[in-house]
Amino acid sequence: MLSISSSFLYALLTNRVLLVDFGPDMVDLFCEPFHNSTWFLPRDFTFKGRANTPEFRETYSLGKLLRREEEEEEQKKEMPYVASLHNDDYDKLFFKSETQPLLEKVPWLVLRSDQYFAPYLFLMPCFRAELDRMFPDDKETVFHHLGRYLFSPSNQVWGHITGFYDAYLAKADRRIGLQIRVFSLDKTPASLILSQVINCIQEESRIIILPNATTTSRNRTTTTTTAILVASLFGQFYTELNKMYKEWNEKAGATVVGVYRTNHEEIQVLGSSSHNMKALVDIYLLSMCDVLVTSPRSTFGYVAHGLAGLTPWILQSQDIEDEEQRVKEPACRRGVSKEPCLQFHANYYDTNPDHREPGGPVPVIMDCEDFQYGLKLVNRRV
Repeated sequence: MLSISSSFLYALLTNRVLLVDFGPDMVDLFCEPFHNSTWFLPRDFTFKGRANTPEFRETYSLGKLLRREEEEEEQKKEMPYVASLHNDDYDKLFFKSETQPLLEKVPWLVLRSDQYFAPYLFLMPCFRAELDRMFPDDKETVFHHLGRYLFSPSNQVWGHITGFYDAYLAKADRRIGLQIRVFSLDKTPASLILSQVINCIQEESRIIILPNATTTSRNRTTTTTTAILVASLFGQFYTELNKMYKEWNEKAGATVVGVYRTNHEEIQVLGSSSHNMKALVDIYLLSMCDVLVTSPRSTFGYVAHGLAGLTPWILQSQDIEDEEQRVKEPACRRGVSKEPCLQFHANYYDTNPDHREPGGPVPVIMDCEDFQYGLKLVNRRV
């Protein structure tokens, strides 16, 4: 979703048509976004099924195109382009304004990425004026607007979303989404992450302020209720939080805080339509919450708070290095933007350090708060 929205923005800027090549695990997730048309790549398209092969990427890469300066211009016109944004430094020249005139002559542009590269487009002088017209006042809602336009859950997915929301979240006065991504339990025990989450929502951010249990029991009709949605592959977070708040509710004599989860998936299953559908349900339910707490470096969390148009609370890095394994303080920090982070190492950006300085040519770009080499869009630098 991050790369598709970025590709759509690039297509708008360059007067191209966006076509997507979903695998079998993706085709049932979304409705068609374009009226009386389709965004699916035709089944008989020349390069369908070949674009993912190393041979195709090597033969038709931008790097190959740029290296063939001795070729005739007519030969270059016939070449498609594969944007491999991780391996070839030549491919990163895609994000130079000087490269765009050459790409205008390429009829089929094959973009391969798993990153939110929209911030890079704002760094390119050739697109800056048009982007300012598209997003004149709020650069922090680029993904929000693109995502809301492009991604409408299919009827089946939407049925799961609305069914769960109506049953567990709709009646609450306040909805809090917790997205907990664990990269390695060996480095960071679940108990430590749980303590970090609790410290974040009750101490650092004060998202949940529990009233006195005795006072609550006397004023049940005026008590504010809170629903907590836990999205994580590790069920122990839901179990422990549910247990903790259930005990508090019993003391209060009222259900003040409810804890919920949508599924019991314990591992990430790549290539599974069922697993992807459950993940999408979680993403959209998180986007319907009033407050979000997300894990650092998690693209799952990026999409959720981007669709919601919310600035999240971001948990501190989970790689606890000291031997005592104490919870880092503060447990979480408020994000600087609603936008997702472009994570991969940005060589072009690093060679233009003036972009990082206040008053630089692109003051709406800054480093990500949760990823050392990342970039993100902001309304102003902080």
